Amino acid sequence: MKLIFRHRPNVFICLVLLVQTVFAGTTGKLAGRVTDKDKNEPLIGANVMVVGTTLGAATDLDGNYYILQVPPGTYSIRFTMIGYQSLVINDVRVKVDLTTTINGALAESVVGLEEVVVQAERAMIQTDVTYSQANISSEEVDLLPVEEFQDVIALQAGVVVTGGDIHVRGGRGGEISYMVDGITVTDPYNAGVAIEIENNAIQELQFISGTFNAEYGQAMSGIVNIVTKDGDYNHFSGNLSLNGGSYFSKGGPSFKILPGYETEPENEVNATDMNLFPRLDIFIPSTVQDLSGSLSGPVIPGRISFFASGRIKRDNGYLKGQRIFDPHSFIWVDENNNYEIDDSLGLGNGYVPSLSSRIAGESLRKAIDSLRRADEFDWISMDWSEQKTGQLKLSWRFTPRIKLSFNRMYSETHSQYYDHSYRWNPDGRPHEFQTNTGNLFRMDISLSQSTFANIMFSNAVNHFRRHLSDDPDYYKQIQNEFDGWASDPLSDNLYEVDPKIFDFATGNNFYVGGQYMGIYNRKSIVNTLKTEITSQINSKHQIKSGFEYRKTNITMNDITVQYNAYTNFDPVYSNPLVSPTHDAFSSGGDDGRNPVEISGYIQDKIESDEIIVNIGLRYDFFDPQWKIVNDTEDPNYLIPLKPINRWFDTDGDGEISDEEMTSNNLKGDNDRLEFNAYGDPWFEMVNPKTQISPRFALAFPITDKGYLHFSYGHFFQNPNFSYIYTNPEFEVPAASGVNTTMGNADMEAQRTTQYEIGFSQQIGQDVGIEITGYFKDIRNLNATKIHKSFIAGDRYGMYVNKDHANSQGITIALSKRSLQNFSGNLDYTYSVSEGNASDPTAAFYDEQSNVEPEKMLVPLDWDQRHTINATMTYHPTAMSGISLVFNYGSGFPYTTEFVGVRTAFENNALKPASSNLDLKSYYNFIFMRKRQISVHINIYNFFDVRNEETVYNDTGRSTYSLLPTYTAQYSGPALNTLEEYLVRPHYYSAPRQIKIGLSVSL
Repeated sequence: MKLIFRHRPNVFICLVLLVQTVFAGTTGKLAGRVTDKDKNEPLIGANVMVVGTTLGAATDLDGNYYILQVPPGTYSIRFTMIGYQSLVINDVRVKVDLTTTINGALAESVVGLEEVVVQAERAMIQTDVTYSQANISSEEVDLLPVEEFQDVIALQAGVVVTGGDIHVRGGRGGEISYMVDGITVTDPYNAGVAIEIENNAIQELQFISGTFNAEYGQAMSGIVNIVTKDGDYNHFSGNLSLNGGSYFSKGGPSFKILPGYETEPENEVNATDMNLFPRLDIFIPSTVQDLSGSLSGPVIPGRISFFASGRIKRDNGYLKGQRIFDPHSFIWVDENNNYEIDDSLGLGNGYVPSLSSRIAGESLRKAIDSLRRADEFDWISMDWSEQKTGQLKLSWRFTPRIKLSFNRMYSETHSQYYDHSYRWNPDGRPHEFQTNTGNLFRMDISLSQSTFANIMFSNAVNHFRRHLSDDPDYYKQIQNEFDGWASDPLSDNLYEVDPKIFDFATGNNFYVGGQYMGIYNRKSIVNTLKTEITSQINSKHQIKSGFEYRKTNITMNDITVQYNAYTNFDPVYSNPLVSPTHDAFSSGGDDGRNPVEISGYIQDKIESDEIIVNIGLRYDFFDPQWKIVNDTEDPNYLIPLKPINRWFDTDGDGEISDEEMTSNNLKGDNDRLEFNAYGDPWFEMVNPKTQISPRFALAFPITDKGYLHFSYGHFFQNPNFSYIYTNPEFEVPAASGVNTTMGNADMEAQRTTQYEIGFSQQIGQDVGIEITGYFKDIRNLNATKIHKSFIAGDRYGMYVNKDHANSQGITIALSKRSLQNFSGNLDYTYSVSEGNASDPTAAFYDEQSNVEPEKMLVPLDWDQRHTINATMTYHPTAMSGISLVFNYGSGFPYTTEFVGVRTAFENNALKPASSNLDLKSYYNFIFMRKRQISVHINIYNFFDVRNEETVYNDTGRSTYSLLPTYTAQYSGPALNTLEEYLVRPHYYSAPRQIKIGLSVSL
C-alpha cells in the first residue's frame, strides 16, 4: 500500500486547478472510486482524466475522487496508474447539477500493454436527484421534431400549454425563471424570456418542475436552465441547414349551420367562406422559409475558442383574410347622415362599384359576393412573422486558473397577429416588433483543488413596439419631452381614419374600415451582477453560496392617437400627465421605473451511500422605487375630483363653500402633493419587501438502481412589473362604470409552498420508472380590487395580492434507453388545479359584467386532469432515423352560457379533448470522407387534427353556436352573414405543417 502511495504523481493533484470552469448551475460533477481489480483494495493516487479536456483529479487515501465543474455532455474517462493497465470508459454522460458516479477497477500489468476500453452503462435512474427535473442534451433535442426550446419544455411531465402560456403543475403562466449559462434572463416586466436561444446553440437544457435549490429564485413553478455550447479549442466544425415548408390542409367545412337557420338561397355563403383554412390545399414550400447555421473553432488554438450560430425564419402563417375593404373605404356623408363608399378609393383592391355613392346594404353585399366568387380580392396572411437570431460566444483560458467568457445574443422579430374583426380589412392591423439583446460576461476562478468562484455580469435589453407602420423605428416620432406633447401631428399619412367608423360595424360584423389607433413602445434594460462560490469541503459536503444584484430600467409610451374634429382631423397625441389616452413613464424628466432586486443564498449538498440531502436558505430583497396614492377615491393630483383637493379650506371647517371656490383660491400641484384632503402627502414611497425561503430535499437510495425522494420548499416571486407600474399617472377616466386598472407598488411577493414525494426504479436492463406525487399551496396571487372613485358610479381596479389556488397531482413516467435501435419516453399526469380566479383581472371584468366573483375554489382555465406525452425514436440503420412525439390532453374547463348569460359557476364544463402527433425523419449521406449531408422532413400535426382550443360558451364546441337561434343574420352594415362571422379559424389548433430540409456538416 505504501508503494502505491509513493508513486502518486503530484502533477495530477494540480490538474483540478486547470478545470474548465463554468457558472454554478451549468456544470455537473464526476465522482467514484478506483480499486485494484484483483484485490478490490483502494488505489491511492490513481489519476482520473476527462479525455479531451484539462479536467482531472487524483484519488485520495480511500481511493475516492471527484472532479468538479464538468460541462454537461458525453465524455471518455481515463484511469491510469504506474504498474496498472490503463482503463478508458466511453460514453459517460454528465448532467447539470448532478453527480455521475464512475468507478474504475485497474488490473496490474507490465509496461507496454494496451489500455482497456469499455463502454459505460448509463444508469436509467440518477440516484442523487432529490426533486423532479429533466436534463435534455443537445443530441436529444436534435432528434425531436421541435422548433424552439419551449417546444421541448411542453413535452415534460406536469406541463400544460394553453393560450401561449406554459403552466407547470397547476401554476399560472409566467411562473418560470429562465436562465442562460447560470444567470437569469427573465424579463421582469412580463415574466417572459428576454433572450432568444436557438436549439442549435444549446448544449443542455435543464428543466426543474418540482421544488428546487436555494440558488434558484423568482419562480413559483419551474426553472429553465440553458447551458450554451462552447467552441472547440482545437478543431473547426459547423453546420448549415436550409428548410422550406408549407401548411397543408384541406381545411374542410368547419361551422355547422343549424337546420332552419340557413341564409336564403340567393345569399348562400360561398363554401370557401365556410372553410377554416382556405388556400392551404396546395403545397407551397416557400410558405415557411428557415435558414440556420453554426460555426465553431479556435481563435488561438488551445487558448481562445468561438461558437457562432444564426437563424433566419419567415413564416407566412395559416390564418387568411381578404382585402375586401381598405381602412379608408367608407367616409361619412353629412347630407345622408350615413357612411358611404369613397368614390375615389373604393374597396380593398381599388375596385369602385358603379354608383358607389348610392350603393349600400343589400346591393353592396351582392356586389361584394359577386367579386368574392370571382376571386377578385387579395388573400392576405394575417398571422405571419419573420425572425432573425444570432449568437457569438468567446471562451478564453486566460490562465490555468482563470477562464473568461463573453456571450452575445441578438434577435429581432417582425409580425402581425390575427384579429378576427379585421378579416375583411386586414390593412387596419398593427405591426409588432420585438428586439432582444443579451450580453453575458463571466470570470471563473479556481481557488483551490476543491473550491471555485464565478463572477458574472449580464446586460439584457427587451424592446417591444406596436404601431401601424412597418418601419420598426416609427415610434421615435413620439417625443419624450413634457412640452409640446399635443402640438405636433404624426406624419406619413397614418392614423388618419376617424375611429367612429368602428361604430358602423358593431356586433357580429367584420370591420369595413378603420384601423388600429394605438402606438405602444416599451423597453426593459436589465443589468445583473452575480457572484457564486462552491467548495467541496470533503467527500460528503458541497457548500455553495451566492449573491445577486439586479437593476431594471423600464421606459414606456402607450398612446391612443386622437383623430377627430377636435384635432382638426390631424392625428395627434396628448400629454400623458393629463390624458387617459396616453400612459408613459419616460417623459417630463421621468427616467422610467428603476426597481432593484437583491438576493443571496447558501446551500449544502450532502452525499453518502445512505442518503443525499439538499438543504438551503434564500434571502430576497425587492425595492420597486415607486409610490402609492394615499386617497384611493381621488388618485390623480393633476386633475383632482374632491373640492377640498382643488381649493384651499380657508376657514378650516373641513368643507369647501361656494365662497372658497374661486380662481384665486385654487391649489397648485405642489400644494396637493404636500397635503391631500386628509392632511397626508398625496403620494407615499413604498418600503422594500424581503423574503426568506427555506428549501429542503432528500433522497434515499434503495439500491444502486432505485431510490425514494422527498422535497419541500417555500418559493416567492415578485409581481410582474406590469402590475406594479401600469397607469403611471393614476388616472380614472370620467365615465360611469368600471373603466380602468391601476398599478400598485406596495404589492407583496406571490408565494407557493410545495411538497413532493417520489419513487424511481430501474426495471431490467433498459427501462426506468418514476412515480411522483406533489401538492402546491399558492397564496398572495396577483388580483384586482375594485375601488370607488369620488364621482358616483365611477370605479376602477387596483392590483393587489388576493387570489389563491392549490394544485395536486401524480405523474408516472417510463423511459427506455436505446436498445436494438429503439428508445422512448412515456408519461402520464393526473392533476387537479383549483383557485378562486384564473387571471389577475378576473375581478375587474366580473365587476364590468355585473357578475359576482367566485367565493369558492373552481377549476382553473388550465386545469387539464389527464395528460399523456410520448416520444419514440427508431434508427433502422446507422444513417437514418425517425422520431415521433404524441400528446393527449383531456378537455380544459369553460363556463356555460345561454343567450350571453352565465348559467352556472365558473368553469363548470369541459371542452373536447385534444391530441397531436409530430414526426421527424432523416437520412444521412457521407461525402468527402468526413462531411455529412442530411435530408430530413418534419411533419407537425401529422393527422391534421382539428383541436378545439376556444369554444362557444353556449355549446362547448368550436364548430357551432346557438347564436343563430336568437340573433339576426344581418346587422350594422349588413355586409356579412352571421355564419360567416362565426367561422373562427383561430379557435382551432394549427393545421398540418410539412417542412423539408437539407443540412450539411462543415
